[in-house]
Amino acid sequence: MWKILFALTTVLAATGFFLVWQEQGSSRAANQMSGPKTLLDELKVEKLATLQIRTADQDFELKQADGTWRVGESDWPADSKQVRRLLLALLETKVGDKVTSNPERHPRLELVDPEAGGSGTAKRLDLIDQQQRSVLQLLIGKLREQGDGQYIRFFGEEAAFLIAKQLPLADSEVGWMQKNLFSLGNASIQVLKIQTPRGVEYILEHDTEATDKWKLLDQQDVEQLNGSMVDRMVRALRSLEFDDLKSNKTPPKEVGRDEIFQITGTASDGRVLKMSIGAMEVAKQHWISLVLKSGSDNQTMNQEIELLNQKIGSWIFAIPAYSIQVLLKDRSALLEQK
Repeated sequence: MWKILFALTTVLAATGFFLVWQEQGSSRAANQMSGPKTLLDELKVEKLATLQIRTADQDFELKQADGTWRVGESDWPADSKQVRRLLLALLETKVGDKVTSNPERHPRLELVDPEAGGSGTAKRLDLIDQQQRSVLQLLIGKLREQGDGQYIRFFGEEAAFLIAKQLPLADSEVGWMQKNLFSLGNASIQVLKIQTPRGVEYILEHDTEATDKWKLLDQQDVEQLNGSMVDRMVRALRSLEFDDLKSNKTPPKEVGRDEIFQITGTASDGRVLKMSIGAMEVAKQHWISLVLKSGSDNQTMNQEIELLNQKIGSWIFAIPAYSIQVLLKDRSALLEQK
């Protein structure tokens, strides 16, 4: 127990990842020890190179380099909090009662190795260090039907065990990705230009000095702008998170991008966000492409923009329809008649 407490204390005190790691057999030793046992006794995360995840449908990897985890062939940054939750769970989760040592029961518990095929396929998690040595090989089965818990077994062993809580293991590449596309920080959107698929263009401007309100640059006396609608548009721009990504060479018809809305937002710090949003909803999503530009001579910000564009330039992103449809408005939808 003192080892577990020491490991967790070190985790919480460190800014990133942490701990003391044993070369081999820590998981199997847990099966043979008396008293409380965990899936993984001790770990030093900087020694890890790869997390391999295998399911019946796909195999993919998370790779660590220079303290940053990246996902699969896309090389997209992983959500560090999600990786941290998994590794902490492996350290904290106690191995419960042995359920069976009979391999014939593995399919029923969904503890069949994915490489073996057949019914009852497990999720397989492999932790590999920088010397390509195995730190942990774990098969993760189904949830307990009556009560809490999940079934697991260690790779190469026939005994299956019950753990108290489900392990936080996403089984798709996108499930591990850092979902936020960019951050405006303390900057605010000052100008918003919308171009509809039918060629209508309008510009909204935030008057920070006089009224602290939004106005249409071509607004007529008989028209009144729906300010709350514009505020929702701006909030949508500030909090873009994607559900999926594809190559930007994906045929437009496949992702509803035959017709697009062009959205340009200019921020108070000089950043300019340009976004092309597919007008057609596909599976409750709209697919977008985006690029950031700069109207500032701030070299640090410009370098950050360049790095971001390198990261996002090859991809289009699926945004939930409910969070982005507010941007897909004709000019008339923003007006209240007096």
